[in-house]
Amino acid sequence: MARENALKVTFSDEELARLDELRPPGTSRPGFLRSLLREPPRDDEVAIRGEALSILTRLARDGRVAAAIALERALRDQGEGSVEADEFDELKARRARGGG
Repeated sequence: MARENALKVTFSDEELARLDELRPPGTSRPGFLRSLLREPPRDDEVAIRGEALSILTRLARDGRVAAAIALERALRDQGEGSVEADEFDELKARRARGGG
């Protein structure tokens, strides 16, 4: 039987804001921190669609044009009304406002 351990961590306001900024939507803070301890995928492992869209979204938000184009194509193929399509619409609106 695996033992559970607790760890108390204190963050500054800035650190907590950064943690929340990095954390994927719908992921709890503890869940996100645990995910950082898992081994990254090996080079020969292919990301599933959700992972790929998440990676492309992150890169597109960082200003990577090729990622934004690939994301737009993937979302266009998926159709309207999806969560990913809504995220892309949000990204397009932010770009139009000059918000990065």
